[in-house]
Amino acid sequence: MFSQTRPLSFHIEVTDKCNAGCPMCPRTDAMNNCLPDRSRVFNRELKLDLFEKQFTGELLARTEEIIFGGNFGDPLSASQILPIVEYLTGQGTRLAIATNGSLRKPEWWRRFGEAMKRSGSRLELHVDGLADTNHLYRTRTDFARIMENAAAYIETGARAEWHFIIFGHNQHQVEDAWQLSREMGFAAFILIDTVRFKGATYPYRMPDGELRHLELPEVRAADFSFEGGSGAAQRSEAESGVASVPDDSYAINGINCRSAANNKPYIDAAGQVSACCWIGGSEEERGFLAGHDLAPERFSLYHRQLDEILQDEPFASLYADAWQADCLTTCRQKCGMNRTNTRRYF
Repeated sequence: MFSQTRPLSFHIEVTDKCNAGCPMCPRTDAMNNCLPDRSRVFNRELKLDLFEKQFTGELLARTEEIIFGGNFGDPLSASQILPIVEYLTGQGTRLAIATNGSLRKPEWWRRFGEAMKRSGSRLELHVDGLADTNHLYRTRTDFARIMENAAAYIETGARAEWHFIIFGHNQHQVEDAWQLSREMGFAAFILIDTVRFKGATYPYRMPDGELRHLELPEVRAADFSFEGGSGAAQRSEAESGVASVPDDSYAINGINCRSAANNKPYIDAAGQVSACCWIGGSEEERGFLAGHDLAPERFSLYHRQLDEILQDEPFASLYADAWQADCLTTCRQKCGMNRTNTRRYF
């Protein structure tokens, strides 16, 4: 599944901590005032010493990119994210970091930007609206602080992208947000159609207890066209990280695994290595591994070296066998039926 002869990429959830409470996020108990679901998040994070041990100069020389995002956390919530970024970019490793942007202060963001720009890394700033709407989804975040932090970062010359999920409550602000992104110096503006709606509305309670409903927009990303924007459509491997769509050469029984095609393992905040963020930590993954007598310690960066894990089962052959047998629902849905968010780039 993962090749040692092609450049590697990694999708890493450096922490499962987050300051926000986005209703559709799997970490959030949407009807409990958007508080964290403590059955799913445990305030874990990876530290600098683990990166220094696992991501050696030799491995980083074979690494094309590291994406910091994941299922539950905001990377900037990790206590050692800045020294981790400085360690990796200091060795020339390109990073992509997804965040809501409301943590830390401008001085920190300037140092962050200086570190990011030296390896051509990019910031994915997820802001879904303007001052009067962004907090309706990105609860507990502060728009003014986000803009202040973004300005400090962009001033360093580092690349920043504005990622915008379209909802019913913010669809009227898309053009204004795009214009603001141009004025501030964002390198790209990305519109996102989410697949997380199960119906036309999504109920949740705001942190103050107010009952609200997210609503599907009347427009989609494909409906917009901005002067000077490419409007190129592309699907992402994970909602927090952009990846190319694989070609058919990696398809088995109609399942075209993005992780295999992009040579991109997933590492969660507990240091566990998985095939991807969609199956990582799931009941399906636990059942799959248990069915082959593969203990969790076998995939832990606290017990084994990363290179060794990637060459072992289930990555060596068991996933390919499972795709052939069509016995993994997650793989069929995500990489067989393409049930992922769609992004449009400007």
